[in-house]
Amino acid sequence: MFTPALLWGLVILLVTGLPGENIPESDLLKIPHIDKVIHFVLFAVMGALLVYGFGKKHRGKRLHSRTLFFCIALGFFYGILTEYLQYCCFSGRHGNVADAIANGFGTIFGVILSAQLVQKNDWLSGKKTT
Repeated sequence: MFTPALLWGLVILLVTGLPGENIPESDLLKIPHIDKVIHFVLFAVMGALLVYGFGKKHRGKRLHSRTLFFCIALGFFYGILTEYLQYCCFSGRHGNVADAIANGFGTIFGVILSAQLVQKNDWLSGKKTT
């Protein structure tokens, strides 16, 4: 159920823990604030995968707002944790508040979007509801 979210969390940890000098040069990375977009997308996927896991666990039932809040809180916590690890533990990386905010907004977006998909389209079973 939660394997995709756990694996994605590991991907996030590996990407955010990559030493700064090991990040390949790219013109894409020279776009202003592209790092915030990357953080947003990484955590939007995390939020969606958390909702997907809970949806699988409670198949056929509407997800409770407390569950969605828990997904958001978990994403926020993990986003802050990765920034803290960048700040204190990862070589050549610098955690910052703006990245943590992008992580949080990405999580909210992913949770809300995937919750809407689950409700409107029964995303987990492929059945369309009206």
